Amino acid sequence: MPLDGYFMYHLKNELEIALQGVRIKKVRQTSKDTFVFSYFKKGEHYVIFELNPNKSHVRLSEHAPYGDVPSNVLNALRRYLENAEITQIKQYLMDRVLVFEFQKLDTIFGYQYYQLIYETMGRTTNLILLENNVVIEAYYKQFSIDKRSILNKSEFSFFPSDKAVFTQHDMADLKQMDSPKAFMNRYMGFAIDTATYFVETKRNPLEMPLIPTLMLEPKKQFFTFNPNPNLPHKSFDTLSALLEDYFQSETPKFIDIEKLIDKEIKRLELKLNHLYADLNDNLDFDTYKEKAEAIYLNATDLQAKLSQLNDIPLDSQKSLNDNAQSFYQKYHKAKKAIEPIEKQLQLAKNYLTYYEDLRSSLPYLSSTDLDDVKKELGEAGLIKLKLQTKKKPTKPQLLSYKFEDFEIYVGKTADQNNYLTNTFALPNDLWFHVQQGPGAHILLRGEFHEASLRLSAMLAAYHSPLRQSSSIPVDYTKIRFIKKIKGLPGYNVSYSNQKTIYIDIDEAKLKSL
Repeated sequence: MPLDGYFMYHLKNELEIALQGVRIKKVRQTSKDTFVFSYFKKGEHYVIFELNPNKSHVRLSEHAPYGDVPSNVLNALRRYLENAEITQIKQYLMDRVLVFEFQKLDTIFGYQYYQLIYETMGRTTNLILLENNVVIEAYYKQFSIDKRSILNKSEFSFFPSDKAVFTQHDMADLKQMDSPKAFMNRYMGFAIDTATYFVETKRNPLEMPLIPTLMLEPKKQFFTFNPNPNLPHKSFDTLSALLEDYFQSETPKFIDIEKLIDKEIKRLELKLNHLYADLNDNLDFDTYKEKAEAIYLNATDLQAKLSQLNDIPLDSQKSLNDNAQSFYQKYHKAKKAIEPIEKQLQLAKNYLTYYEDLRSSLPYLSSTDLDDVKKELGEAGLIKLKLQTKKKPTKPQLLSYKFEDFEIYVGKTADQNNYLTNTFALPNDLWFHVQQGPGAHILLRGEFHEASLRLSAMLAAYHSPLRQSSSIPVDYTKIRFIKKIKGLPGYNVSYSNQKTIYIDIDEAKLKSL
């Protein structure tokens, strides 16, 4: 089933319930066809606009695809819609068009009002920013003499249609119909598969219960209802979850950073193999000294040239004295090589651990967190960062939870953890971390009681690769007992005076925060 107007009708309701009144924190363009709006509502969430005609849709998500692509459209969306509030979401008639209405407070001119039009029409999906029904910017611009044009500073009009909007009064007409194609051609918003279902069952489209369903046979299709419960299918709580599942194979998460880190891990593993081989070659350095001393103890003529002396292979082109001196040189060279090889081994191990920990944390990071990771990789020399004019350093964005008598803050990247521990934290705040493993740094401020301690421990366990385990050990101590370990990549600490909580994760509870 394509994303028809009937599907959009139900999707609009879902989006309006979730988004009405929220403020857009940041707008990003993660690929040529993908725009991501982030907002906070008990944590960071995203509205994803996918404009690729082969997979066009809008969905809500807790995860965002990674990437940064500059464009004029992105600049306009950021200028007008960042920090703007969504006041209403509408559907134009029953068409594949959603209208997002925004208001934004200007300190001089007061409230300014904008509209963002999402429309998907055949081979073209568009995102159009309007002010007073005049186009500010559009993803896809077009000019036509006899049809509508989408150009900057032009007046906007919806795509014309001669189809009717289905209402309760049209049920009598539906009951008389036996042609899905005729129904589709008469009423707006019904694709052929949706029309076929309603013509055959004579059910009222406006009274169908919402059951987001992905049919697996005879072909993979998604619906707002279950057209045949007897066939293999998957059900979802929301249409957004359905769309994310359906399109996830075409939008791999964080694939660019994953590949980069995987490549570096393989390079370090290969380097470690070579270093271990070099170390083994040089560990027997004492044998060179023993051979040299054996020559001086047993030789009667040091100028003689032999191929062997007491089972010691020699270079017959050199005298015994020269062979002995050659062994002494190898002894000193091998002895001197061991210390730098061991230092390189330790450094390579540290970086391998760092990248493996970073790799394991990627699936749990938000889009904002990944910006911090990108900065880390740039500082490590793995990627080139764009040169930017000097700006005042910005504070890392911490995930936070505030309650009546306590607050919890979450640091998920090296930059966030450094800020959380060294700048933001107060001496008596409590610090939480999973025991002997990678994971987020959690800070608890306020009243320390069973509820606040266990919730902090649960968040530490949840934001770690151990989240699927049970009885997860989490250490906690006062922030003044935390000490940064120098010389290690990333942000690593040692701690003392800790206590341990064993915690199971209650995902329903965390999602309700």
